[in-house]
Amino acid sequence: MKRTTILVAVAACTLLAAQAPETPEFYPLDQVKPGLTGVGRTIFQGTRIEEFQVEILGVLRNFSPQQNLILARLAGAGLEQTGVFAGMSGSPVYVDGKLVGAVAYSFPFSKDPIAGITPIREMVDIFEERAGTAAPIRSRPVPGARPVGQVPELSEFVSRLREASHPVFASGGGGRLQPIATPVSLSGFGPETLELFAEAFRHTGMVPVRGITSGEGDFEKTPLEAGSTVTVQLMRGDMEISAAGTATMVAGPRVYAFGHPFLGAGYTDMPLNQGAVLTVISSLQSSQKVTATTDRVGAIKQDRATGVLGVKGGEPRLLPIRLELHTSRKVEKTFRFEVITDPALTPFLTALAVFNSLNSSERTLGGQTLRVRSVISLANQPEVRFENSVADFANTTVTAALSASAPLGFLLSSGFDDLELEEVKIEIFAVEENRRAALEEVWVDRVEVEPGEELELTVFMRKASGETSSERYPLKIPEEITPGPLSILVGEGASVTKLEEDAGQEFVPRDLSQLVRAINNLKKNDRLYIRIYRDRAGAVVGGEGLPELPPSMLELYGSSRTAGDTKRIGKVIYVEHELPATSHVLSGHKTVQIQVTG
Repeated sequence: MKRTTILVAVAACTLLAAQAPETPEFYPLDQVKPGLTGVGRTIFQGTRIEEFQVEILGVLRNFSPQQNLILARLAGAGLEQTGVFAGMSGSPVYVDGKLVGAVAYSFPFSKDPIAGITPIREMVDIFEERAGTAAPIRSRPVPGARPVGQVPELSEFVSRLREASHPVFASGGGGRLQPIATPVSLSGFGPETLELFAEAFRHTGMVPVRGITSGEGDFEKTPLEAGSTVTVQLMRGDMEISAAGTATMVAGPRVYAFGHPFLGAGYTDMPLNQGAVLTVISSLQSSQKVTATTDRVGAIKQDRATGVLGVKGGEPRLLPIRLELHTSRKVEKTFRFEVITDPALTPFLTALAVFNSLNSSERTLGGQTLRVRSVISLANQPEVRFENSVADFANTTVTAALSASAPLGFLLSSGFDDLELEEVKIEIFAVEENRRAALEEVWVDRVEVEPGEELELTVFMRKASGETSSERYPLKIPEEITPGPLSILVGEGASVTKLEEDAGQEFVPRDLSQLVRAINNLKKNDRLYIRIYRDRAGAVVGGEGLPELPPSMLELYGSSRTAGDTKRIGKVIYVEHELPATSHVLSGHKTVQIQVTG
């Protein structure tokens, strides 16, 4: 009985050893010489791995700081026609059966299939960690992020992505050895969307392709191994976005791929899937794979200078987003999708999906008004609520999409470590009418008042149709106010906020709680605000306003000996009223002067 048990145990161990992937032997970099020949492995069509020929041309020492690159000429399998193509990143190269590295770099517009190979030892070593060094995914400051309250323009998204991406993607340029572009397939997106957002994708080293991203059941199932196509899902659901590369090595639960940074995001958590290749499209600039996402594998856990590291099993945590569109034709549409969490990409991908949804349903030219509401659920914080309205004859869908993603940008670019996004809900109400209204004049019934008295404001608005309307509002002067000149500002939310920023009074939160309050208290552009104020010095200390400070305190806060978050301000606000919401998108502001008598 004992002998039988031992034999069964030995047989089980033998079976497990046969099933477990073995780490291949590495070819030493110091033995890589010009003239060596070998083979590479990748997928050109479907899920079947094919070989191509490789001739080593030499080693570029210190191609990057403490990183080398092997230069090689590729041949066979149609590479003479396509050249090194997008999607080959990570294709393993072997010499004498030993793994040399991953095809990762190319020359754009090159007539010859010359590739840069990242040495496998450098690719593996970068992911070796000491115990306790792994860090969770956090928000981090994004270069060029706007102050809280300002909705970015599309060009700013492009510049943010350029600055936030890995430096090797920011340079570009023909004739320069650079990372092979990553083909990214978009499913459920119209051609107008791809054309508008294509530049932003290119600045992250990705080439957008309109096609399918889900092909489970359409292709032969094959095991994940070196040379297999892998995809990284950036978005999935009613709309899907997947970037494709090639697995360089599969060692136990670990999957090494790409051979260059995908986004350069460091620690990350993105879905890793297997993929299938529909075809390779030849191009003078850069040929590319057209891929479909198939079986789920696990998650990309690290994204660094010499490649990405995936781990089999588990489910990466994505941000669920629900978009409810109340169309101009009284039809309700709901879109559900999930996106990765990244300071630069999450707002961009959200804006992309919102624009695509609007563009498929609403007019893109002609009078239109879109009202946007975003609600973001956070762990251990109140909900973040943001509203903005857009009205014009063109570009309303773009501005509305950027507005919907703006609060995500405010949160993720803050850099606060305790930020944990749980869910996003977006509502958009559409009307095929340009409901803009500009503030033209503000009158007061008298210019001299005593403390505690009430005066009447008359506000004149001009609509897009040219029609002028007026409204009267009673306004009480505070009883405790001292005699002297007094200013009354009337304006919609965006204008009032811009005046504060121009005066150097923009709010800079010190922690996540302050940021949430700041977003929730943002002024809205569908209503008027009436502010009574006086030009008088004060200070903001630790994010809190301290108006009408005595000269001695102002001198102290303005002194170079005072450390901390302190800012001088030049206005004292006594009263601010928020008027009820209107059905119009308002613009403009006016200020009138009155005199408080004693």
